[in-house]
Amino acid sequence: MRKNRSLVLGAAMLALVISACSPGEGGSSASPGVSAGGTTGASAAADLPTITIGSAPFWESAVVAEIYAQALEEAGFTVERSLELGARDITHAAITSDEINMVPEYLGGYLAQTFEGTPTPDVDETYEALQAALADENLVAFEPTPGTDADGFAVRQETADDFGLTTMSDLAEVADELTWGVALECADNPNCGPGLNDVYGIDLDELEVETLEACTTAIADALNAGAVDVAQVCTTQPEIVGLNLVLMEDDGGLAPAQNLVPVVTQDVADAGGDLLESTLNAVSALLTTEELTNLGAAIIINGESYEDAAAQWLEDNGL
Repeated sequence: MRKNRSLVLGAAMLALVISACSPGEGGSSASPGVSAGGTTGASAAADLPTITIGSAPFWESAVVAEIYAQALEEAGFTVERSLELGARDITHAAITSDEINMVPEYLGGYLAQTFEGTPTPDVDETYEALQAALADENLVAFEPTPGTDADGFAVRQETADDFGLTTMSDLAEVADELTWGVALECADNPNCGPGLNDVYGIDLDELEVETLEACTTAIADALNAGAVDVAQVCTTQPEIVGLNLVLMEDDGGLAPAQNLVPVVTQDVADAGGDLLESTLNAVSALLTTEELTNLGAAIIINGESYEDAAAQWLEDNGL
């Protein structure tokens, strides 16, 4: 889960509670066709609003924004980009002042930090609460992604195999047989120390614990090297793929919903109509936690640009 985390090659920073790299690339080009009514694509595109999309200054927000941008261009929209615009306070000020008119956001982080709401692990509940808050600012969110970027815990593949681990409930049963790597702030983070105890009965005070910076390459490397057996990670952290780690399913509902949503101004939503909504929803529906993690690996580990990673993802998914 992130407030505003900068993730660069070799490092990522944890944001507590509710809140991750190179500059984004990509130009704007419409892809006109012919409408069902016989109108030329150029004419139809002229009636569509221009989308100006921003993003937070980390890879995940930027590449998701680029994916949305390319999908919208393919649908006939003209898209201008302001990727890596700034932290949440900057992007929110930009979208409420019409500097931009679209931004990918995180359900729980946006609701809690900007609107002082209380997100829950229930995606629908948190989405509805965010929608109500957005309406007061003349904003609207389309459908959330199934993928979530939240606080989580991972183990090595061999550990998962040896103990038969797939969920946090499984992990709780053998917690005292493993060394845990968590952030210094874990004791005060509701999604770490207190939450682990309340939801899963895991009391870190009674376990062998190493203090490491969560959601970083360092903690992933420590897990991979066997220095710890369980690592506090972010659920879309690229090293999960790069090091073949196993992310534990949060079956008890510890972490609040941190699914991504495309947020747009109400004016643009009205002007873009069904085409805007259906295009964005089609993209969001395919952005699972695994897909987001793979995108991070493409960018952070393989060094792909936002533009190239987005284009390949859209092609791979038939969009």
